[in-house]
Amino acid sequence: MTTTTGRSRCRRRALIVLAAVAVVLPLAGLAAPHGLRLGGESTGDAALAQAVRQAAWPSAGHHALAVALIDHGTVRTAGVGTTQVSGGRAVDHRTPFEFGSITKPMTGMILADMAKKGELAPRTTVGEIFPDRTFRDPGIAAASLEELASHRSGIPSIPASVSSTAVLGSLVGGNPYQGQSARDVVDDVARSVATGRGEIAYSNLGFALLGQALAAKAGTTYDDLLRRRILDPLDLRDTDLVSDPRDLPSGRAHGYLTSGHEAAPWSSDGYAPTGAGGWTTSADLARFVAAVLDGTAPGADATRSRWNIAEGDTIGYGWRTTNGVTWHDGHTGGFSSYVGFDRTSGRGVVVLGNTSASVDYIGLRLLGKEGPTERDLLTGELPVLALAVLCLVAAARTLQVAARRRARRLLPAPDRLKLVSMAWRAVVLLAVAWSFGAWHILWPPLWPATAALVAAAVAVGALRMRGLPVARGPRARLRWATTAASVLLWTAVAAAVVIAWIAR
Repeated sequence: MTTTTGRSRCRRRALIVLAAVAVVLPLAGLAAPHGLRLGGESTGDAALAQAVRQAAWPSAGHHALAVALIDHGTVRTAGVGTTQVSGGRAVDHRTPFEFGSITKPMTGMILADMAKKGELAPRTTVGEIFPDRTFRDPGIAAASLEELASHRSGIPSIPASVSSTAVLGSLVGGNPYQGQSARDVVDDVARSVATGRGEIAYSNLGFALLGQALAAKAGTTYDDLLRRRILDPLDLRDTDLVSDPRDLPSGRAHGYLTSGHEAAPWSSDGYAPTGAGGWTTSADLARFVAAVLDGTAPGADATRSRWNIAEGDTIGYGWRTTNGVTWHDGHTGGFSSYVGFDRTSGRGVVVLGNTSASVDYIGLRLLGKEGPTERDLLTGELPVLALAVLCLVAAARTLQVAARRRARRLLPAPDRLKLVSMAWRAVVLLAVAWSFGAWHILWPPLWPATAALVAAAVAVGALRMRGLPVARGPRARLRWATTAASVLLWTAVAAAVVIAWIAR
């Protein structure tokens, strides 16, 4: 009788666990992140499109690429993929992409153009441009425009006004510079302290200040200054700065993180000189690169190497030259860009991508140069790859402990505190992996499978909870303390994930 009752109880519990898995698995499948792969559609020059596919690593996390290749003034363009992961039209040379920090070399060219025309001197200081402002650090007031243009001012890259909440939001595709004005940029700099002035250290805030300082000197806005000095003279009609998300260009590509989540477009008046809110097409940037390459662009002298970074690596006003290639790249929440040219060969390249995956190596390969390898990519993704493995291990371990009857070596029998802390850790890791996992490399069905494993572990633990002691062992107080610490830790991680998505 006892055996029959025990078997019946086991079958009932097994059915409950299977029901939990049956409910969670399809729901997790619907919510699962999706791996990004380069779409099969192609437009433009067929040979160039094929070269792009050969240059792009399958595991890099690209979805769509718009490319232009300049060869002694002749321009070829190609598009690969579609404007949206869920569909949309094929990208081509007129598809708008965010181009991020490509505004930095443009800003450097404005400085060179204004200096050439005698409107200012490159050594004009920040204090001279803003004589009515009080700067906390006199070294910043004494920093010159050319120091800003070469990342040698010592100004920090991230301003104080960009909160940790905004930074968290940017990790899941938010806009960290939303609502920042030109005045906010100057205020941020006025409150900052420079470190390592004279040393080359990349600074978004420093370049934002450069653009706003040039605009202030010209008595206009940065948007108007860029248009009058660079865009209009080169007939870049499809290049624009967007300060209001409601004014996004039609037919635009949508940006994505390599985790598969769609990213919000960046927009900001204040940080436009550093890469927020800029939209362009591969055709426009091809005209830009061709004009810089042949020296006819306003301020083309900005490309001249002025300071050494390392052997074979120099910087001018915004532009860098590495092993003979003069270049700059750009990264926003969901887009990456690259422009570069080799004066010796007379060739230039433009690559625009609608994911956060770098496209620099594609540009270099199309120019016939060596760049990072696919192994370098995988090495850089090791932390997020480890995260997914940790999530799977935590789920499996939780199920193992929940189902354990007797203590074994290094694996004590479970108690209620152990099950609660382990289950909560598994759930939080599942959410973290969904938000930040490298799903362009990992197999996406791994996430719903892990979610089903967590559901099974929670169900088994809940069914056994009543028959288990609260804290097993002679050190009950220590068990309470360690459980509380674990729960608090993983609650803090869960709160950070929630805040990131709210801030987005």
